This record gives sequence, C-alpha cells and structure tokens, in this order.
Amino acid sequence: MILAYCRVSTREQAEDGTTSIAEQTRRCKAVADLHSTRAYDFAAYVDAGVSGSIPLNERLEGSKLLADAKKGDTIVASKMDRLFRSASDALNTAERLKKDGIDLILIEMGTEPVTGNGAAKMFFGMLALVAEFERERIAERMVDGKRGKRDRQGHCGGDPPFGFAVSGSGRESTLVPLEAEQKTLTRIKELRETHKLPYRIGKQLTYEGLLPRSGKPWLVPQIKRILERTNA
Repeated sequence: MILAYCRVSTREQAEDGTTSIAEQTRRCKAVADLHSTRAYDFAAYVDAGVSGSIPLNERLEGSKLLADAKKGDTIVASKMDRLFRSASDALNTAERLKKDGIDLILIEMGTEPVTGNGAAKMFFGMLALVAEFERERIAERMVDGKRGKRDRQGHCGGDPPFGFAVSGSGRESTLVPLEAEQKTLTRIKELRETHKLPYRIGKQLTYEGLLPRSGKPWLVPQIKRILERTNA
C-alpha cells in the first residue's frame, strides 16, 4: 500500500506551487500510479499548518501515518522536509522504517526507495544534512529579522515590554512609549547608577509607589529583565 504524506506550514498555506497540499498529493498519486497501485491501495495523510520543526510522530496525521504503516507498505512524500525536521531525525526514521520493512520514497530524489541501495542511502544522508543547514539558516534569519524590528521599535508579538504600548497591528505594529512607565524606567536607571542591586532597586521603587503593571511589589526577575533590555 502507498501511504502519501503531505504537509504545509502556516506561512506556506497561502502560497501556490510545489509546496501546496494539492500539488504534493498529485505528485504522490503519480508515483502510486507508476507503481501500478490500485485506488483503494492509496491513502493520503495531510498535516495543514504544521511546522516542520515538530517531529513526525507528534503531528496529528504524521502519528497516524506511522501507526498505520505496515511491513511491505511504502511511504511517499514530495520532499524530505515535508517529513523530517533535521538530518538526524531523517536518518533515524529511515533506518527504523527499513528495519520494519517499510520503504520510503522522496520524489525529489526519484521514484525508487531512498534506502534501496548504498548510493541512494549516501545521497539521502547528504540531502538530510543540507536540509538541516537550510533550517538553521532560516532560524537565524528569523532571529535577525526580529532583532532588526526591535531596533526599529517594531513589535514582535506578545505583551509589550514595560514602558511601552503597542500601536497598530500585524507587521505594521510598533512600540510607543508610555509616559508614566517611562518615568519608572528613568528612576530604575538612576537607582542603577548608584550601584544598587536589583533587589534594592525593587524595594525602593515599591517604597516610592512606582509599581509594575500588576500593582504588586517588584520582583527581582522583573528588574533584571528591564536592566538587561535597557543595558542599564
């Protein structure tokens, strides 16, 4: 039996082309037809809006796929990164499938099982390393993008830091100063310049009635986060 697996991340769902669910399914079905698979011997497992960083066995349809796959079956995916999150994940899973008598076809590498011979396995390992490198580069770019947005007073999501409020929404959202909280930030910097420890700064702010948003006395971690963010 041919078990097709298709996945798109949230970002990709709005895009057309080879990463779309429809296109992935079409390509997997073409491989099934090539192997003369009958319609009732073909099943598709689709994870829509699921990050590739999540292990296959922790995805809703991915876990069903692994549970349903039996000896003699073949798992098909359009690309390696549809199934796996890293080189080690790819190689370990492929070894387990081979041990269980389950073939694995990655269409970007051809229409034969990638663990079918030594050359295919070597190429599969090289491709897995490349995919892991690409994933790390994407993560680095995301971190750089968030850092750049913060430098431009952009808002990267979540609750705004103490001293600021969010203006706008989505990618256009920015941080704008809150006058009352900015006065507290200024006082924190003044107290820091007198070499007071975070604990003493918090005690002094509480004594002066300059409280955090919760209205409760300051905690040391709160003061530390503000000092780290403002480089005070």
